[in-house]
Amino acid sequence: MLTACAISQPTIVPLSTESFLFVFDLSTSSLLEYNSNFQIAREIPVNFPCPLTATHAAPSGQYLALELDCVNGPLVQVMDIHTGEVTTPFTDVDSHFLAWDLGNGLYLRVDALGNARLMRVVPNGPAGQFPFTEPIYDMDFAPDDRTLVYSFTRGLGLGSTLLAADSAGGRARLLHADADSIITFARWSPDGKQIAFIKMPDTETPFPLGELWVMDADGSRARPLAPADAGHGYAAAWSPDSTRIAFVGRDNPGDAAADRSAGALVSNIYIVEAATAQQLVLSEVEVSRVTRFEGALVESPVWSADGRFLAFSVVALNDTINVWLADLASGAVTLLESRGPACCPGWIRK
Repeated sequence: MLTACAISQPTIVPLSTESFLFVFDLSTSSLLEYNSNFQIAREIPVNFPCPLTATHAAPSGQYLALELDCVNGPLVQVMDIHTGEVTTPFTDVDSHFLAWDLGNGLYLRVDALGNARLMRVVPNGPAGQFPFTEPIYDMDFAPDDRTLVYSFTRGLGLGSTLLAADSAGGRARLLHADADSIITFARWSPDGKQIAFIKMPDTETPFPLGELWVMDADGSRARPLAPADAGHGYAAAWSPDSTRIAFVGRDNPGDAAADRSAGALVSNIYIVEAATAQQLVLSEVEVSRVTRFEGALVESPVWSADGRFLAFSVVALNDTINVWLADLASGAVTLLESRGPACCPGWIRK
C-alpha cells in the first residue's frame, strides 16, 4: 500500500537552472524531460530492444548511459540528449556500466564467454581497453577527474578490496579491504574529501542486509553509518554540497524471503547527515527517514543540482512502477506526472 504518502502534484518550486529532471515513460517508450515546474517539456521516443533497468548521466550533461536487461545478457546503450540518437558500443557481448569520467569517457566491463575486459568508450569516438587486469565490478572518478576508486574480488568467499589509482589506472594503492564482505558502490563526495560505499556479506545469499560506510579520501577512518539494502544494486548518493548521503534502507530485515527474492524487498529512502557521520560511534550518527511507503520497493534516489529534491522509482504491491519526488525543504513526497508507469529518473546538468 502507498497510503503513507498522499498522491498529489509537486509543490511548484523553481529548480536550479543548472539541471533538469528526466524519467523514462514505460507506456509510451519515451524519455520525458521536465521543466522547472515539473511539467513535461520534451518527449524523446526511444525503441529499446530490452527492458530498461537504470540510467546514468554523464557529468557533461550531453549523454545518458542506459542499462538494459536482455535475454542474452546485460547491454549498455548511449543516448545523446541533444539529438535523441541511441548507439550501442558493443552488440555481440555482455556489457556492464561502471562509470563516466569528465571527458565523456564511458567505462564498461565487457564480457564474452568469461573473458572480461574493461573498456573506455567515447560516444561517437574511439574505444580502447583500460589497463586493469583485476576482475573489477565497480569504479568511480573523483570530482577533479585525477583519481579513481575501484573494487574487485577474487571470488565467492574471498572478500574484496577497494583501491585508488590515477585516472590512467596507474599508481594503485589500497584504501580498504575486507576478507568477509563485498565492498561495492564506492562513491566520491562532490568535494572530494570522503568516499561512501556499501558493504554486504560475502556469501551465497543474493540480497542480504548490508551497511552504508564512509571513509576519508585517503582510506583512513573507515566506519559504518547505518544498515542499508544490499544486493539489489542501489548505490548511496551524496548531496551536491557533500553534507548528506541518501540511501535505500531495508524495512523488512527479518524477512528471510527478502534475502532470496529481489521482489520481496520492502524499502524506503533515508538520509545520513555528513556532520554526524564524522562520529566513530554508530549510535551517534544521525539518520532521518525521507519516505514512509508501506509495503513498497523504493529504489535508488538521485539529487537535483540544488540539493532541494530527491527523485526515485517506487514499485507498488501490484508491481506498478512510478517516479516520485521528495522535497527536502518541506518534507512533501509527491507523485511525478507522467504518461503512465515510469522509472529510472535522473538529473542532467545543463
